[in-house]
This record gives sequence, structure tokens and C-alpha cells, in this order.
Amino acid sequence: AKIVLVEAASNSNTNLFNAVSYANSIGATEVSMSWGGGESSGETAYDGDMTHAGTFYTASAGDSGHGAEYPAASPNVIAVGGTTLNGCSGTSCAGFSSETTWSSSGGGASAYEAIPGFQSGYSGPVYGASTISGLTGGKRGIPDVSFDANPSTGVSVYDSTKYQGQSGWFTLGGTSVGAPNWAGILAAGAAAGKSALQGDATIYSGGYSTNLRDITSGTNGSCGTDCTAGTGYDLVTGLGSPVNYP
Repeated sequence: AKIVLVEAASNSNTNLFNAVSYANSIGATEVSMSWGGGESSGETAYDGDMTHAGTFYTASAGDSGHGAEYPAASPNVIAVGGTTLNGCSGTSCAGFSSETTWSSSGGGASAYEAIPGFQSGYSGPVYGASTISGLTGGKRGIPDVSFDANPSTGVSVYDSTKYQGQSGWFTLGGTSVGAPNWAGILAAGAAAGKSALQGDATIYSGGYSTNLRDITSGTNGSCGTDCTAGTGYDLVTGLGSPVNYP
């Protein structure tokens, strides 16, 4: 993979989206965003920065449990929630048995973004409602998909410099892991000529059915249906996690 790190001058929205625009300008085919903040009424002004032709955008849904954040709330990104890989520990996943919700996964209905066509046109099952629009009150639902995010079952990294007291091989998690991994899935899929997961439109129109594992148990809060994973689309893990793709 050819990976380019683009650093923003600060964590202001202006500078963060200037960085996204720069990634667009150098021809990035996937832009991974492991950052987010609270929603605001002016967020839609930034949606256009994530519409570059030929580019897919992934964004972490958050690590603070139930609630929507931006840019995951943008209809122009693949928003990634979090799961736990049961039976895994440390750097080993040899005992994998099931995948359930990570309790800190972000997710919910946007306060400002209207439901996008790929969600309103989705005809599969929805946990707690007959349609996604019915679940979200006509707003954008977050996340779209999910990925392992529990720090106890996360991804293996190596760092020769101590990070939070750890060095060598150790594991990290958070939905910030899911966004870049989904970017990698998109890149690998494109290289292999696969199309089922190449963007929200294809995921919701049928790509989910054989390429995602539906996460049907676990919660990310205490708000009932909106905080509970179940059969079909839900506001905790979306349509599920990738399985054997590409």
C-alpha cells in the first residue's frame, strides 16, 4: 500500500478539512479520518470537502458510547462503529468465538444531517423499526459498518518508543482503528476487482448481505433500542463487520 500521512496545522475544523482537501488534491483514493467532534448546525458546510470523484472517505464513529459526531455524521463518509472479538486476547485471536458490540462504540442519529438516499433506499431488516428513517426520525444514521475496536482485542502494533508506558508489541483499539482498516479494505477490494463494499451505495444495496457479519448483541449505552445491537441495521454497529473480503 502507498500510505501518505497528511497532518493538519491544528485541530480546528478549517484546518482539518484543509488537510482533507489536500489529500483530495494529491489523488488519494481512500481518505481515513480517525477524528471527530460534536455536531453543529454549520457542519453541512464541510460535507462538500468529501465529494472528490474517485475517493472514498472513512470516519470513526467515536469512542464515548451512544451519540453522533462529525465527520462520521456526514452522508459522504463510511462511518465505522466498534466491536469486540470474543475469545481474543492481547496479540492472539486463535480462540475467536463471536463478535459483539464494543460498549464504547459511537453511534446514533445525526441532529443536522438528513437521511441519505442509500439509507432511505435500504430494504433489509432494521433493529427496532421497519426502516432506517423510522429508527432515526428521518436523519442520518451512524454508523454504516463496524470493525474491531475494543482495546483488549484490538490490533497489534509495534513501537520501539514507549507509548503510555508500553513498548515493543502491544494492542490498541478504538474506532480510530476501524477507519483506517476500512480504508485498507476498500483499497484491497479495488485492487482485486471487488465491488460489493465499495462505498455506502453498494454496501446498503446488497453488499452487506454476504460480506458483513451482522452484529446482533451488545449495547453502547442505556437508551433502549437506539443503544442496542440487533438483527439488521442498528445505531451501534450499522450493518456489521467485514468477513473474508476481498
